[in-house]
Amino acid sequence: MNLIACSIKSFLSLFAIMRLTGLSTNSPFSILFFFIFLYLFVRLSENSVQAVVTDKDTRLSFLAALLFSVLTIAADYSKLLQGMNSTLFCIVILLLSFAGLFLLYYYAILLLLTRSMDFKPDTSLYPVVWLPAIAFFACLLAWLPYFLHEYPAIMTPDSINQYAQVIGAYELSNHHSVVHTLMIGFFYDLGMKLTGDVSFSLALYTICQMIFMAFVAAYVIRTLQMAHIKTSICVIVICFYALIPYHGIYAVTMWKDIPFAGCMTLFAAAMLRFLLRNEEVSEDNKKLKFSEYITLLLPYIFAGFMICLLRTNGWYAFLISLPFILYYGRNQLKLMIPVHLVLLALVLFVKYPCMNIYEIKQADFVESLSIPVQQIAKVIANGESLTEEQASSLQNFMDIEQAAIVYQPDVSDNIKNLIRETGNEYLESHKGEFFSLWLSIGINHPKAYFDAYVSQTNGFWYPDVSYEVGLADGIYPNEFGLVWQPILRGNVVVKIREILFKLHELIPLYGFLWSMGGMFWTILLMQLITIRNNRYMGFLIAVPAIMLVLTLCIATPVATEFRYAYALFFGLPLYLLAPFIRTK
Repeated sequence: MNLIACSIKSFLSLFAIMRLTGLSTNSPFSILFFFIFLYLFVRLSENSVQAVVTDKDTRLSFLAALLFSVLTIAADYSKLLQGMNSTLFCIVILLLSFAGLFLLYYYAILLLLTRSMDFKPDTSLYPVVWLPAIAFFACLLAWLPYFLHEYPAIMTPDSINQYAQVIGAYELSNHHSVVHTLMIGFFYDLGMKLTGDVSFSLALYTICQMIFMAFVAAYVIRTLQMAHIKTSICVIVICFYALIPYHGIYAVTMWKDIPFAGCMTLFAAAMLRFLLRNEEVSEDNKKLKFSEYITLLLPYIFAGFMICLLRTNGWYAFLISLPFILYYGRNQLKLMIPVHLVLLALVLFVKYPCMNIYEIKQADFVESLSIPVQQIAKVIANGESLTEEQASSLQNFMDIEQAAIVYQPDVSDNIKNLIRETGNEYLESHKGEFFSLWLSIGINHPKAYFDAYVSQTNGFWYPDVSYEVGLADGIYPNEFGLVWQPILRGNVVVKIREILFKLHELIPLYGFLWSMGGMFWTILLMQLITIRNNRYMGFLIAVPAIMLVLTLCIATPVATEFRYAYALFFGLPLYLLAPFIRTK
């Protein structure tokens, strides 16, 4: 009976894999995969394996498998159906595929949870003192070729727009984080005073950004040492920061997303230090030492402040995370409450009084409507019918005929700009009408809305989505006379760069380190381990990162923009190791 049950599970799993990959039913690999699955299911059903499985393991595995199966079906249902038109056949194929996927995810996660206690990375009692310094200089040395090749910086249209604000050609705007624009302006003005050279002034900002990101990497290493993580693992983390190409190319790119990722990681590391301190200090010794004001409190407040101001969704991610932080740190409320009150006061002071006094222009309302406007545009692009009332109302917001032409499934800029051209003022004064219209169209065209949502967000929540990373090069064409001046140049350099940013497409497993959805799934799996082993420190560390992804799923303007989720990658060592850190 057990063999029959395992055979059914194997068949369902094979069915799902074949539909996803397009493997032919007469391929010899179908037989091979079937017997591999059969062997694994038989082994997993043995008493020796089942004896270590707890009720918590099965509940967590069930919930996670359900979530991952739903996400896979949502992202890849067209692959599973492979052009099938019959409604009955489509339903049967989706149900069988869902069952197979659920079984694969369930048993894989169950195995991960039951084996998680065997991994003990926190056994080092004698950390190498100079390892953080080694991390700092290793990063700078490894990133130096990128700086020399991209000198003075990689500047895309967003960067050039901020430069124009710095020199006064454009009005200051918070669309691209005015705090980041002022940071660029500070180093630009300093460089101009020192040398009068525009390229050097921009390069000065790039150098300082590289130093900051290298400092964060070193801070992470020191934090892991404080948690007694093995030196060998810390060395692997250093290699991760120094050698993975996207860290090098982003360190020399003038985007707010780069310091944001650094601040998110710095915040997580400082939070981990707070939690370790909470576990280690006695009740009578909760006061901070002088050194902790410099190494713990200052980085925490600075990072939290910058998270809230560099990106709008960073502010929301912080607010949502705050109750979790205060609850977990309730043993240190005399410290935690004043710290967060100061942090919130600083952020609110800048966001409202300062920006109002200086009349900083904020992003318009349509900027937050990327997903709703894309869903409406999808209905129009598909040629699906609208009622006369809906069409008449929609015409007030956008040119319907143009919407069908300019619609792109994964980028909302075209539709938002179309609204700005003809209906932005009307939208600002008729927000209720817009949402009512959006809802009524969605009720009539749910599939188009679903497809539009998946196309607009799938890069952040599903691993198997292809996109390009790190291909921006030099300074884009502009009207301000900025030119790319590479110091390290030549065909060999260009070819090496191309290879470095293509290897992830060729090497199995390594490619997962380049997947935004893959990182999101990895962080979720780490939270399962945290809950399973009752080590909620790891959960708290990852809450801001999870909230960041959820905010992207609500209002992202681009489906596969790697820099939006770069914070997940830069903080990855903390998210992977925190669930395994043991405390008193």
